[in-house]
Amino acid sequence: MVAYAAQSLTQSQIGQHSVHAHVGSKPKIKTYNDDNLDIYFNFFSLNDNPPGTIKIKNHFVDKTEIQNIAWLEYIYHKGKEMDSVELQKLLPDSLNFWYSIPDNRYKPIVLITYEQALDYCVWRSKVVSERIGKKVTYRLPRTTEWKDIAEKIIRTDIKQIDKELEETRKIIKKDSTQYTLVAREKPKSRIYNLFDNVTEMTFEKGIAMGSNNYDLTDPKTNLTRLIKYNSPNTYLGFRCVAEME
Repeated sequence: MVAYAAQSLTQSQIGQHSVHAHVGSKPKIKTYNDDNLDIYFNFFSLNDNPPGTIKIKNHFVDKTEIQNIAWLEYIYHKGKEMDSVELQKLLPDSLNFWYSIPDNRYKPIVLITYEQALDYCVWRSKVVSERIGKKVTYRLPRTTEWKDIAEKIIRTDIKQIDKELEETRKIIKKDSTQYTLVAREKPKSRIYNLFDNVTEMTFEKGIAMGSNNYDLTDPKTNLTRLIKYNSPNTYLGFRCVAEME
């Protein structure tokens, strides 16, 4: 796992790697694998799950939170037919100057709105459906679905969850003054960071679930804990569930 403290960047690093907007032209977006989307979506998976997901009970759920690399792909591909004003609507809050830095590509996207998360789901659904030839709908999980998934993971994978939380605590302890996000590259076939890293938006606007690295709690506490929000935040991200026809 790789830790990253947002405030540790120098001004030169910010200028070198962040998104730059130019009057009368599109913002210059630094992406990875611009010509195809295989990095994140993994279209050529060996199972029948919607790309990026694992099946937990009756739910197809993302193995990781939506990562910066996925958001960069979304900006690049959806932004091809947008002008500079429209494209700005896809970008996270300006406080998130680190999402486009290569070292952070596998950390969760934060400082985005509920509406932006919904739009990403619509775009991802369209792209994946076209690529695999089946209708796939990605969306935010309902609170009942998030709880159902969490309960199953706690019953079957509690040792791994505890190990993950302990690793996160060690990372945070090294620099308790910073908010630290953990990267997940090439995830195996399991759920990562459901109970740490970022609190996750649900389908119900203004309601999120799961603890985050500001406020780590016992996993079982997360089953009934609803977290209210009304604006983008560094502790707030999301992952999708998927339905396939």
